[in-house]
Amino acid sequence: MRQLYIFIFFSLFIINSDFIHGQCDNCIPDTNCSSPDGMPTFCPEELPPAITGEYYNTTASFSIPSSLTVDGITVDLISVSLASISGIPLGLEIQPNNANSTYYPSNGEEFGCVTVCGTPLVAGDYSINISVDVLATAFGFETSITENFSLGFVVIQGETSNASFSLSNLSGCAPLEVELINNISGPGTSYLWDLGGYGAGTELTLDLITDNFGSETTWNITDQNGIQVAEGGPYIDQQEQYFHTICVGNGCYTFNIYDSYGDGMQYDNVIGSYLLTDSEGNVIAENEQGANFGESAQHSFCIYNDTPSGCTPTSSNPTLIFEDSGEYEISLITTVTQLTLTSLDITTLSGGWSGDVEELFWGGPDTYINISGGDINYTSSWVDDTETPFFNNINLSLEYDQVYTVSFYDYDSVTDDDFLGSANFTASTLGEFMINGGGNTAIINITETTAAQFEDTETIIVYDSIDAYLDIDEDGYGDINFPVNGCDPSLQYSAVFNGEDCNDSDASIYPGAEGTWSGIDNDCNLIIEDDEVIAIEGCTEEGACNFDPSANVDDGSCEYNSCLGCTDPQAINFDPSALISDGLCEYVDCFGDFNNDGSVTVADLLTLLSEFGCENDCQTDLSGDNIVSVADLLELLTVYGNLCE
Repeated sequence: MRQLYIFIFFSLFIINSDFIHGQCDNCIPDTNCSSPDGMPTFCPEELPPAITGEYYNTTASFSIPSSLTVDGITVDLISVSLASISGIPLGLEIQPNNANSTYYPSNGEEFGCVTVCGTPLVAGDYSINISVDVLATAFGFETSITENFSLGFVVIQGETSNASFSLSNLSGCAPLEVELINNISGPGTSYLWDLGGYGAGTELTLDLITDNFGSETTWNITDQNGIQVAEGGPYIDQQEQYFHTICVGNGCYTFNIYDSYGDGMQYDNVIGSYLLTDSEGNVIAENEQGANFGESAQHSFCIYNDTPSGCTPTSSNPTLIFEDSGEYEISLITTVTQLTLTSLDITTLSGGWSGDVEELFWGGPDTYINISGGDINYTSSWVDDTETPFFNNINLSLEYDQVYTVSFYDYDSVTDDDFLGSANFTASTLGEFMINGGGNTAIINITETTAAQFEDTETIIVYDSIDAYLDIDEDGYGDINFPVNGCDPSLQYSAVFNGEDCNDSDASIYPGAEGTWSGIDNDCNLIIEDDEVIAIEGCTEEGACNFDPSANVDDGSCEYNSCLGCTDPQAINFDPSALISDGLCEYVDCFGDFNNDGSVTVADLLTLLSEFGCENDCQTDLSGDNIVSVADLLELLTVYGNLCE
């Protein structure tokens, strides 16, 4: 039975789109994907390996029969649903043909397929972690199982040297503006640029005072693409003042602050606060004195500074301006992290579980939890007769800045399960956090691990003088007779690094140019040929009725009907003006006239003799006995010399 579930879990990894929002092409399931024993099948059995830096695209199909026989036991699969998934190689996405988070083989959904696509960034042997809930029936009894499994996927190292960022310009004249463009983005991605002192960022200052529960407070700043550029917290559990400096480039951002307990930064008479200002002291975000922002607060702001403070921005795509010539080395460390909820410790449970028949005999609640939000819908096993259980080894991968709900339940075998309330928390950073709701209090532990880290470097060359040539017609080729300094800002025309143009006053003339059918040397090879000659338009198809042997440009006028007719001079309807046979030639029916020339002559006699002895389907069989013999020769001699009418 365990092998059955393993396959189902593998299938769910690739069919559930709630967990991977891909941009791959749609696929069509292969309904021939099956196994002789009727067990679930994946086609092919293993996905081909991917290569870093190279686009990857593959399709696979799978089948999950609604009813299976395992060890002589018939099992009906009602539904299969995915609780969580993590460990997908960076850069890859998954697009299934079934967008439902729950799969129902009992309703006929026995086939599916998936397209895996993208450009993988990091080589390695990956372990994709999957948590799946299966609902099945056997002997009329329903059973549900939650399991965690790992699947392998291989990414091979390619030849790409810089995986993490690219530049709008690698060289140019001073002042040179260069936009740095990251290739890796998404929640949990942070950037550490080394711009050689040419940072174009604006420095922000965060003045934060915690309440007595600093461990409940965290914050971050995200850019307009949702990428995190700064973060902080949690802090110690006492009122304390903290100062943070953050460097951002021009653009729009959101300052997010969180309180895991849900009562803002205040408790009793101890009240915290925050104040975010720019380099000129302008207030960007602040908490009004005594205000309770609950679980979180957001403040949107934009930075447009013509005189940046020169700090190195942590934003994903900074822009640099190099005023002086020289070589500049730019490097970036990109870190991709993953938040994981490892455990939950209930310290206070709502009293809504008491009063049931079960508890009259066994005393305490049978507690379990459900965690939902984003792509997660996880339900734990229940803990027998325990009011404050500790749930260890949960290991749910969380999305940054996603709000999650923890619901508390008492399992009852006789009556319906008791819902005991819920508490919310926002996944923002690592740490231990206290959450509260509905009379329930719990401590959650969130860890942050590094999923991948990239370190790449590029060199930018800035010139104050470049040997170039004027390109007056702006066709990309310059005039060797007009050398110029390509960095001279007073140039009235474009400048290029070659002097290969043979006519800089005509943009259609340059090395390699296509011909213009105008009788001029467009490609500068000193020969007027092919598409450079004077155009003569007409029909260029030799088989056409209006074929023009002098035409070199087809004008689309070719036609094939006006010259149709019988082209055989021996036919009675021969058309001497016809160029193309219409297959309708007619001939006089004359006994012994094999060549249809209107008379029986030596030519016909020779034709008969050439087939003499023929015994099957003979053209010259005049006697009708299916053989060319002396009898046929005698028949021909009786009409020899006759003229056909």
